[in-house]
Amino acid sequence: MPQSVNTVAGKNRSPDPNEARYSMQIIVLGINHKTASLETREKVAFADKHKAEAYTYLFGSSPVSQCVIVSTCNRTEIYALTAHAVSGRDALLKMLANVRGDNYCDLENCLYYYSGIEAVSHLFRVTAGLDSMVLGETQILGQVREAYEKAVEQDAVGKELHGLFQQAIRCAKKVQTETRINHNSVSVSYIAVEMIKKELGSFEGLKVLVIGAGKMSRLTLKHLHELGARDIRITSRTHRRAKNLAANFNGRTIDFSRKKETLPAIDIIISSTGAPHLLLRKEELAAVMEQRNHKPVFIIDIAVPRDIDPAVRELENVFLYDMDSLQQAAESNRLEREKDASAARTLVASEAENFQAWFKTLEVVPVIRALRQKADQIRRLETDRCLENKLNRLNDKEKLAVENLTRSIMNAILKEPILRIKDKALQRHESEHIRSLLYLFDLKGEQVQEEKAVCRKEVN
Repeated sequence: MPQSVNTVAGKNRSPDPNEARYSMQIIVLGINHKTASLETREKVAFADKHKAEAYTYLFGSSPVSQCVIVSTCNRTEIYALTAHAVSGRDALLKMLANVRGDNYCDLENCLYYYSGIEAVSHLFRVTAGLDSMVLGETQILGQVREAYEKAVEQDAVGKELHGLFQQAIRCAKKVQTETRINHNSVSVSYIAVEMIKKELGSFEGLKVLVIGAGKMSRLTLKHLHELGARDIRITSRTHRRAKNLAANFNGRTIDFSRKKETLPAIDIIISSTGAPHLLLRKEELAAVMEQRNHKPVFIIDIAVPRDIDPAVRELENVFLYDMDSLQQAAESNRLEREKDASAARTLVASEAENFQAWFKTLEVVPVIRALRQKADQIRRLETDRCLENKLNRLNDKEKLAVENLTRSIMNAILKEPILRIKDKALQRHESEHIRSLLYLFDLKGEQVQEEKAVCRKEVN
Protein backbone atom coordinates (compact mmCIF):
# COMPACT_ATOMS: atom_id res chain seq x y z
CA MET A 1 0.00 0.00 0.00
CA PRO A 2 1.25 3.51 -0.69
CA GLN A 3 2.16 5.68 2.25
CA SER A 4 0.56 9.11 2.58
CA VAL A 5 2.95 12.02 2.79
CA ASN A 6 2.40 12.36 6.54
CA THR A 7 2.68 8.69 7.46
CA VAL A 8 5.98 7.74 5.92
CA ALA A 9 7.75 5.10 7.96
CA GLY A 10 10.61 6.68 9.85
CA LYS A 11 9.38 10.24 9.38
CA ASN A 12 10.44 11.19 12.87
CA ARG A 13 13.78 9.40 12.65
CA SER A 14 16.83 11.61 12.26
CA PRO A 15 18.87 10.77 9.15
CA ASP A 16 21.86 8.55 9.85
CA PRO A 17 24.92 10.45 8.59
CA ASN A 18 26.81 7.21 7.97
CA GLU A 19 23.90 5.80 5.99
CA ALA A 20 23.82 8.87 3.78
CA ARG A 21 27.42 8.23 2.80
CA TYR A 22 26.66 5.16 0.76
CA SER A 23 22.98 4.19 0.91
CA MET A 24 20.90 5.46 -2.00
CA GLN A 25 17.16 4.87 -2.34
CA ILE A 26 14.65 5.13 -5.15
CA ILE A 27 11.47 6.98 -4.17
CA VAL A 28 8.33 8.16 -5.93
CA LEU A 29 5.78 10.81 -5.00
CA GLY A 30 2.63 10.85 -7.09
CA ILE A 31 -1.01 11.59 -7.73
CA ASN A 32 -3.27 9.78 -10.20
CA HIS A 33 -6.83 9.15 -11.38
CA LYS A 34 -7.47 6.79 -8.47
CA THR A 35 -6.49 9.26 -5.76
CA ALA A 36 -7.64 12.62 -7.13
CA SER A 37 -10.20 14.27 -9.37
CA LEU A 38 -9.27 15.80 -12.70
CA GLU A 39 -9.54 19.27 -11.15
CA THR A 40 -6.94 18.34 -8.52
CA ARG A 41 -4.64 16.57 -10.99
CA GLU A 42 -4.57 19.72 -13.11
CA LYS A 43 -2.87 21.57 -10.26
CA VAL A 44 0.21 19.37 -10.34
CA ALA A 45 0.47 18.64 -14.07
CA PHE A 46 3.97 19.36 -15.38
CA ALA A 47 4.55 20.91 -18.78
CA ASP A 48 8.11 20.67 -20.16
CA LYS A 49 9.00 24.12 -18.78
CA HIS A 50 7.86 23.03 -15.30
CA LYS A 51 10.03 19.92 -15.52
CA ALA A 52 13.09 21.99 -16.39
CA GLU A 53 12.39 24.26 -13.40
CA ALA A 54 11.87 21.24 -11.15
CA TYR A 55 15.19 19.64 -12.08
CA THR A 56 17.01 22.93 -11.55
CA TYR A 57 15.36 23.38 -8.14
CA LEU A 58 16.04 19.82 -6.95
CA PHE A 59 19.66 19.69 -7.98
CA GLY A 60 20.37 23.12 -6.53
CA SER A 61 20.20 22.22 -2.85
CA SER A 62 18.49 18.96 -1.96
CA PRO A 63 19.38 15.33 -1.22
CA VAL A 64 17.93 14.33 -4.60
CA SER A 65 20.68 13.45 -7.09
CA GLN A 66 18.59 12.08 -9.99
CA CYS A 67 14.97 12.60 -11.04
CA VAL A 68 12.41 11.73 -13.71
CA ILE A 69 8.99 13.42 -13.81
CA VAL A 70 6.15 11.52 -15.51
CA SER A 71 3.12 13.72 -16.17
CA THR A 72 0.20 12.44 -18.26
CA CYS A 73 -3.53 13.06 -18.41
CA ASN A 74 -4.07 10.58 -15.58
CA ARG A 75 -1.03 10.98 -13.34
CA THR A 76 1.90 13.06 -12.18
CA GLU A 77 4.70 11.05 -10.59
CA ILE A 78 8.16 12.15 -9.51
CA TYR A 79 10.77 9.39 -9.37
CA ALA A 80 14.01 10.26 -7.59
CA LEU A 81 17.25 8.87 -6.28
CA THR A 82 18.12 10.18 -2.85
CA ALA A 83 20.59 9.53 -0.07
CA HIS A 84 17.77 9.46 2.46
CA ALA A 85 14.14 8.60 1.75
CA VAL A 86 12.50 11.00 4.21
CA SER A 87 14.52 14.10 3.36
CA GLY A 88 14.24 13.19 -0.31
CA ARG A 89 10.46 13.01 -0.04
CA ASP A 90 10.40 16.39 1.71
CA ALA A 91 12.51 17.87 -1.10
CA LEU A 92 9.98 16.65 -3.67
CA LEU A 93 7.12 18.18 -1.69
CA LYS A 94 8.90 21.52 -1.45
CA MET A 95 9.63 21.41 -5.16
CA LEU A 96 5.90 20.98 -5.86
CA ALA A 97 5.18 24.07 -3.80
CA ASN A 98 7.90 26.15 -5.48
CA VAL A 99 7.55 25.03 -9.09
CA ARG A 100 3.80 24.42 -9.33
CA GLY A 101 2.81 26.95 -6.65
CA ASP A 102 0.76 24.38 -4.72
CA ASN A 103 0.43 23.94 -0.98
CA TYR A 104 1.08 20.23 -0.71
CA CYS A 105 -0.80 20.10 2.59
CA ASP A 106 -3.96 20.68 0.52
CA LEU A 107 -3.04 17.56 -1.47
CA GLU A 108 -2.31 15.42 1.58
CA ASN A 109 -5.06 12.88 0.92
CA CYS A 110 -4.33 12.67 -2.80
CA LEU A 111 -0.56 12.19 -2.87
CA TYR A 112 0.99 8.76 -2.44
CA TYR A 113 4.58 7.84 -1.66
CA TYR A 114 6.68 4.72 -2.17
CA SER A 115 10.30 3.92 -1.50
CA GLY A 116 12.63 1.03 -2.31
CA ILE A 117 11.13 -2.03 -3.96
CA GLU A 118 7.63 -0.53 -3.68
CA ALA A 119 8.71 2.45 -5.81
CA VAL A 120 10.40 0.16 -8.33
CA SER A 121 7.38 -2.15 -8.57
CA HIS A 122 5.05 0.82 -8.97
CA LEU A 123 6.96 2.16 -11.98
CA PHE A 124 7.02 -1.29 -13.58
CA ARG A 125 3.24 -1.63 -13.13
CA VAL A 126 2.62 1.87 -14.48
CA THR A 127 4.77 1.32 -17.58
CA ALA A 128 3.11 -2.03 -18.29
CA GLY A 129 -0.36 -0.44 -18.18
CA LEU A 130 -1.39 -2.26 -14.99
CA ASP A 131 -2.08 0.99 -13.13
CA SER A 132 -3.87 2.77 -15.99
CA MET A 133 -7.47 3.94 -16.18
CA VAL A 134 -7.81 1.51 -19.09
CA LEU A 135 -6.16 -1.70 -17.88
CA GLY A 136 -3.42 -2.87 -20.21
CA GLU A 137 -3.38 0.21 -22.45
CA THR A 138 -0.06 0.64 -24.23
CA GLN A 139 0.13 4.41 -24.66
CA ILE A 140 1.59 4.87 -21.18
CA LEU A 141 4.74 3.04 -22.30
CA GLY A 142 5.47 5.77 -24.83
CA GLN A 143 4.67 8.47 -22.28
CA VAL A 144 7.06 6.99 -19.70
CA ARG A 145 9.77 6.61 -22.34
CA GLU A 146 9.30 10.23 -23.40
CA ALA A 147 9.49 11.46 -19.79
CA TYR A 148 12.70 9.47 -19.28
CA GLU A 149 14.23 10.88 -22.49
CA LYS A 150 13.30 14.44 -21.46
CA ALA A 151 15.01 13.90 -18.10
CA VAL A 152 18.11 12.59 -19.88
CA GLU A 153 18.17 15.76 -21.99
CA GLN A 154 18.15 17.76 -18.74
CA ASP A 155 21.08 15.70 -17.35
CA ALA A 156 18.75 14.61 -14.55
CA VAL A 157 19.45 10.87 -14.87
CA GLY A 158 22.46 8.81 -13.80
CA LYS A 159 23.36 5.14 -13.71
CA GLU A 160 20.65 4.11 -11.25
CA LEU A 161 17.64 5.74 -12.91
CA HIS A 162 18.98 4.86 -16.35
CA GLY A 163 18.86 1.25 -15.23
CA LEU A 164 15.44 1.64 -13.60
CA PHE A 165 13.65 3.18 -16.58
CA GLN A 166 15.36 1.07 -19.22
CA GLN A 167 14.39 -2.08 -17.33
CA ALA A 168 10.81 -0.82 -16.82
CA ILE A 169 10.49 -0.16 -20.57
CA ARG A 170 11.91 -3.60 -21.43
CA CYS A 171 9.52 -5.19 -18.92
CA ALA A 172 6.50 -3.42 -20.46
CA LYS A 173 7.46 -4.68 -23.93
CA LYS A 174 7.81 -8.18 -22.49
CA VAL A 175 4.34 -7.92 -20.95
CA GLN A 176 2.91 -6.90 -24.32
CA THR A 177 4.47 -9.86 -26.14
CA GLU A 178 4.20 -12.60 -23.51
CA THR A 179 0.76 -11.98 -21.97
CA ARG A 180 -2.76 -11.16 -23.19
CA ILE A 181 -3.16 -8.06 -21.04
CA ASN A 182 -3.24 -5.78 -24.08
CA HIS A 183 -5.23 -8.17 -26.26
CA ASN A 184 -8.04 -6.09 -27.78
CA SER A 185 -6.99 -3.27 -25.48
CA VAL A 186 -8.57 0.13 -25.84
CA SER A 187 -7.45 3.64 -24.98
CA VAL A 188 -9.35 6.44 -23.29
CA SER A 189 -9.68 8.18 -26.66
CA TYR A 190 -11.14 5.01 -28.19
CA ILE A 191 -13.72 4.82 -25.40
CA ALA A 192 -14.69 8.46 -26.04
CA VAL A 193 -15.14 7.86 -29.77
CA GLU A 194 -17.20 4.73 -29.13
CA MET A 195 -19.48 6.62 -26.73
CA ILE A 196 -20.13 9.27 -29.38
CA LYS A 197 -20.74 6.59 -31.99
CA LYS A 198 -23.51 5.14 -29.82
CA GLU A 199 -25.22 8.54 -29.91
CA LEU A 200 -24.70 9.31 -33.60
CA GLY A 201 -24.54 5.91 -35.25
CA SER A 202 -22.21 7.20 -37.97
CA PHE A 203 -19.56 9.88 -38.44
CA GLU A 204 -20.08 10.27 -42.18
CA GLY A 205 -20.78 13.85 -43.23
CA LEU A 206 -19.82 15.31 -39.84
CA LYS A 207 -17.24 18.04 -39.53
CA VAL A 208 -14.36 17.44 -37.09
CA LEU A 209 -12.00 19.99 -35.52
CA VAL A 210 -8.84 18.72 -33.82
CA ILE A 211 -7.12 21.20 -31.48
CA GLY A 212 -3.55 20.11 -30.79
CA ALA A 213 -1.44 17.76 -32.91
CA GLY A 214 0.14 15.52 -30.28
CA LYS A 215 -0.07 11.76 -29.75
CA MET A 216 -3.46 11.83 -28.00
CA SER A 217 -5.00 13.87 -30.81
CA ARG A 218 -3.50 11.55 -33.42
CA LEU A 219 -4.84 8.46 -31.68
CA THR A 220 -8.36 9.87 -31.28
CA LEU A 221 -8.43 11.08 -34.87
CA LYS A 222 -7.30 7.65 -36.05
CA HIS A 223 -10.35 6.05 -34.39
CA LEU A 224 -12.69 8.65 -35.89
CA HIS A 225 -11.21 8.24 -39.35
CA GLU A 226 -11.52 4.43 -39.18
CA LEU A 227 -15.22 4.91 -38.39
CA GLY A 228 -15.88 7.14 -41.38
CA ALA A 229 -15.01 10.72 -40.39
CA ARG A 230 -13.60 12.49 -43.45
CA ASP A 231 -14.23 16.25 -43.13
CA ILE A 232 -11.34 17.02 -40.79
CA ARG A 233 -9.74 20.30 -39.74
CA ILE A 234 -6.61 20.45 -37.58
CA THR A 235 -5.10 23.35 -35.69
CA SER A 236 -2.07 23.65 -33.44
CA ARG A 237 0.25 26.33 -32.14
CA THR A 238 2.94 24.49 -34.10
CA HIS A 239 1.72 24.73 -37.69
CA ARG A 240 4.22 22.14 -38.93
CA ARG A 241 2.80 19.47 -36.60
CA ALA A 242 -0.76 20.32 -37.64
CA LYS A 243 0.23 20.06 -41.30
CA ASN A 244 1.88 16.66 -40.79
CA LEU A 245 -1.14 15.30 -38.93
CA ALA A 246 -3.54 16.65 -41.56
CA ALA A 247 -1.54 14.93 -44.31
CA ASN A 248 -2.03 11.55 -42.65
CA PHE A 249 -5.82 11.88 -42.62
CA ASN A 250 -6.44 13.95 -45.76
CA GLY A 251 -7.48 16.87 -43.56
CA ARG A 252 -6.78 20.58 -43.75
CA THR A 253 -5.15 22.96 -41.33
CA ILE A 254 -6.67 25.99 -39.62
CA ASP A 255 -4.65 28.89 -38.22
CA PHE A 256 -4.61 28.50 -34.43
CA SER A 257 -5.60 32.12 -33.85
CA ARG A 258 -8.76 31.64 -35.97
CA LYS A 259 -9.94 28.31 -34.56
CA LYS A 260 -12.99 29.79 -32.82
CA GLU A 261 -14.24 31.24 -36.12
CA THR A 262 -14.69 27.69 -37.45
CA LEU A 263 -16.69 26.39 -34.47
CA PRO A 264 -20.23 27.12 -35.75
CA ALA A 265 -19.66 24.61 -38.56
CA ILE A 266 -18.06 21.92 -36.36
CA ASP A 267 -19.91 18.83 -35.08
CA ILE A 268 -17.10 17.10 -33.17
CA ILE A 269 -14.25 18.79 -31.31
CA ILE A 270 -11.16 16.91 -30.13
CA SER A 271 -8.91 18.94 -27.86
CA SER A 272 -5.60 17.81 -26.38
CA THR A 273 -3.06 20.59 -25.89
CA GLY A 274 -0.59 21.56 -23.21
CA ALA A 275 -2.21 24.95 -22.65
CA PRO A 276 -2.15 26.09 -19.01
CA HIS A 277 -5.55 27.76 -19.36
CA LEU A 278 -8.97 27.03 -20.88
CA LEU A 279 -9.19 27.38 -24.66
CA LEU A 280 -12.98 27.45 -24.82
CA ARG A 281 -15.28 28.85 -22.13
CA LYS A 282 -19.00 28.33 -21.55
CA GLU A 283 -20.05 31.81 -22.71
CA GLU A 284 -18.03 31.44 -25.93
CA LEU A 285 -19.59 28.10 -26.77
CA ALA A 286 -23.04 29.43 -25.89
CA ALA A 287 -22.63 32.03 -28.65
CA VAL A 288 -21.50 29.30 -31.03
CA MET A 289 -24.54 27.17 -30.21
CA GLU A 290 -26.82 30.12 -31.05
CA GLN A 291 -25.23 30.29 -34.49
CA ARG A 292 -25.70 26.51 -34.88
CA ASN A 293 -29.38 26.73 -33.91
CA HIS A 294 -28.42 24.41 -31.04
CA LYS A 295 -27.49 21.58 -33.38
CA PRO A 296 -25.67 18.97 -31.19
CA VAL A 297 -21.91 19.24 -30.76
CA PHE A 298 -19.73 16.53 -29.25
CA ILE A 299 -16.49 17.44 -27.48
CA ILE A 300 -13.64 15.12 -26.45
CA ASP A 301 -11.33 16.94 -24.03
CA ILE A 302 -8.42 14.67 -23.09
CA ALA A 303 -6.08 17.44 -21.98
CA VAL A 304 -4.73 17.89 -18.45
CA PRO A 305 -5.11 20.69 -17.53
CA ARG A 306 -8.46 20.80 -19.33
CA ASP A 307 -8.85 22.76 -22.54
CA ILE A 308 -12.65 23.05 -22.37
CA ASP A 309 -14.64 24.70 -19.60
CA PRO A 310 -16.51 21.84 -17.82
CA ALA A 311 -19.47 24.22 -17.43
CA VAL A 312 -20.28 23.78 -21.15
CA ARG A 313 -22.20 20.67 -20.09
CA GLU A 314 -24.93 23.02 -18.90
CA LEU A 315 -25.60 24.11 -22.48
CA GLU A 316 -28.36 22.46 -24.49
CA ASN A 317 -27.12 19.78 -26.93
CA VAL A 318 -23.49 20.08 -25.83
CA PHE A 319 -21.98 16.69 -24.95
CA LEU A 320 -18.59 16.85 -23.23
CA TYR A 321 -16.36 13.82 -22.62
CA ASP A 322 -13.36 14.62 -20.41
CA MET A 323 -11.06 12.40 -18.35
CA ASP A 324 -13.41 12.30 -15.37
CA SER A 325 -16.47 11.32 -17.39
CA LEU A 326 -14.51 8.64 -19.24
CA GLN A 327 -13.31 6.98 -16.06
CA GLN A 328 -16.57 5.08 -15.45
CA ALA A 329 -16.53 3.62 -18.96
CA ALA A 330 -12.90 2.65 -18.49
CA GLU A 331 -13.79 0.80 -15.30
CA SER A 332 -16.18 -1.48 -17.19
CA ASN A 333 -13.35 -2.31 -19.56
CA ARG A 334 -11.12 -3.06 -16.58
CA LEU A 335 -13.52 -5.63 -15.13
CA GLU A 336 -13.65 -7.47 -18.45
CA ARG A 337 -9.87 -7.56 -18.73
CA GLU A 338 -8.93 -8.20 -15.09
CA LYS A 339 -8.61 -11.95 -15.57
CA ASP A 340 -5.90 -11.39 -18.19
CA ALA A 341 -3.89 -9.21 -15.82
CA SER A 342 -2.75 -11.93 -13.42
CA ALA A 343 0.04 -13.24 -15.66
CA ALA A 344 1.18 -9.72 -16.39
CA ARG A 345 1.39 -8.85 -12.69
CA THR A 346 3.44 -11.97 -11.99
CA LEU A 347 5.88 -11.08 -14.74
CA VAL A 348 6.15 -7.47 -13.59
CA ALA A 349 6.79 -8.49 -9.97
CA SER A 350 9.60 -10.81 -11.08
CA GLU A 351 11.23 -8.16 -13.26
CA ALA A 352 10.99 -5.58 -10.45
CA GLU A 353 12.71 -7.97 -8.05
CA ASN A 354 15.47 -8.56 -10.60
CA PHE A 355 16.07 -4.85 -10.90
CA GLN A 356 16.08 -4.37 -7.14
CA ALA A 357 18.71 -7.09 -6.80
CA TRP A 358 20.91 -5.29 -9.35
CA PHE A 359 20.29 -1.94 -7.66
CA LYS A 360 21.27 -3.23 -4.24
CA THR A 361 24.54 -4.62 -5.55
CA LEU A 362 25.37 -1.12 -6.86
CA GLU A 363 25.58 0.11 -3.29
CA VAL A 364 28.23 -2.41 -2.28
CA VAL A 365 30.42 -1.96 -5.37
CA PRO A 366 31.98 1.35 -4.20
CA VAL A 367 32.49 -0.15 -0.73
CA ILE A 368 34.19 -3.21 -2.22
CA ARG A 369 36.36 -1.04 -4.42
CA ALA A 370 37.33 1.13 -1.45
CA LEU A 371 38.20 -2.02 0.50
CA ARG A 372 40.31 -3.36 -2.36
CA GLN A 373 42.07 -0.03 -2.77
CA LYS A 374 42.93 0.24 0.93
CA ALA A 375 44.15 -3.36 1.04
CA ASP A 376 46.27 -2.79 -2.05
CA GLN A 377 47.77 0.40 -0.59
CA ILE A 378 48.80 -1.56 2.51
CA ARG A 379 50.13 -4.40 0.35
CA ARG A 380 52.20 -2.08 -1.85
CA LEU A 381 53.54 -0.12 1.12
CA GLU A 382 54.71 -3.24 2.97
CA THR A 383 56.01 -4.93 -0.18
CA ASP A 384 58.01 -1.87 -1.25
CA ARG A 385 59.44 -1.50 2.26
CA CYS A 386 60.51 -5.14 2.27
CA LEU A 387 62.02 -4.97 -1.23
CA GLU A 388 63.99 -1.85 -0.32
CA ASN A 389 65.33 -3.10 3.00
CA LYS A 390 65.37 -6.88 3.34
CA LEU A 391 65.09 -8.06 -0.26
CA ASN A 392 67.05 -5.32 -1.98
CA ARG A 393 69.35 -7.81 -3.73
CA LEU A 394 66.55 -9.37 -5.78
CA ASN A 395 66.56 -8.86 -9.55
CA ASP A 396 63.58 -7.45 -11.43
CA LYS A 397 62.14 -10.89 -12.21
CA GLU A 398 62.31 -11.93 -8.58
CA LYS A 399 60.79 -8.63 -7.43
CA LEU A 400 57.88 -9.18 -9.86
CA ALA A 401 57.37 -12.67 -8.38
CA VAL A 402 57.15 -11.15 -4.86
CA GLU A 403 54.71 -8.51 -6.17
CA ASN A 404 52.48 -11.17 -7.72
CA LEU A 405 52.66 -13.29 -4.57
CA THR A 406 51.53 -10.48 -2.26
CA ARG A 407 48.72 -9.57 -4.66
CA SER A 408 47.51 -13.20 -4.74
CA ILE A 409 47.56 -13.39 -0.93
CA MET A 410 45.55 -10.14 -0.72
CA ASN A 411 42.95 -11.39 -3.22
CA ALA A 412 42.64 -14.71 -1.40
CA ILE A 413 42.04 -12.96 1.95
CA LEU A 414 39.43 -10.59 0.48
CA LYS A 415 37.60 -13.21 -1.59
CA GLU A 416 35.26 -14.54 1.10
CA PRO A 417 34.37 -11.14 2.66
CA ILE A 418 33.57 -9.74 -0.78
CA LEU A 419 31.42 -12.72 -1.78
CA ARG A 420 29.55 -12.54 1.52
CA ILE A 421 28.91 -8.79 1.36
CA LYS A 422 27.58 -9.19 -2.20
CA ASP A 423 25.27 -11.93 -0.98
CA LYS A 424 24.08 -9.81 1.97
CA ALA A 425 23.37 -6.90 -0.42
CA LEU A 426 20.27 -8.78 -1.59
CA GLN A 427 18.83 -9.07 1.91
CA ARG A 428 16.60 -6.61 3.78
CA HIS A 429 19.14 -5.36 6.32
CA GLU A 430 22.10 -5.08 4.00
CA SER A 431 23.02 -1.63 5.36
CA GLU A 432 23.98 -3.18 8.72
CA HIS A 433 26.54 -5.45 7.03
CA ILE A 434 27.92 -2.56 5.00
CA ARG A 435 28.29 -0.44 8.14
CA SER A 436 30.12 -3.32 9.82
CA LEU A 437 32.51 -3.60 6.89
CA LEU A 438 33.16 0.14 6.95
CA TYR A 439 33.87 0.00 10.68
CA LEU A 440 36.03 -3.15 10.72
CA PHE A 441 38.29 -1.95 7.92
CA ASP A 442 38.15 1.73 8.93
CA LEU A 443 36.91 2.80 5.50
CA LYS A 444 36.15 6.50 5.38
CA GLY A 445 33.08 7.96 3.72
CA GLU A 446 35.33 10.02 1.47
CA GLN A 447 36.96 6.88 0.11
CA VAL A 448 33.57 5.34 -0.69
CA GLN A 449 32.36 8.56 -2.33
CA GLU A 450 35.47 8.67 -4.51
CA GLU A 451 34.83 5.14 -5.67
CA LYS A 452 31.17 6.01 -6.32
CA ALA A 453 32.28 8.87 -8.55
CA VAL A 454 34.58 6.49 -10.45
CA CYS A 455 31.73 3.99 -10.92
CA ARG A 456 29.41 6.70 -12.30
CA LYS A 457 32.05 7.99 -14.73
CA GLU A 458 32.65 4.48 -16.02
CA VAL A 459 28.95 4.17 -16.90
CA ASN A 460 28.10 7.73 -17.92
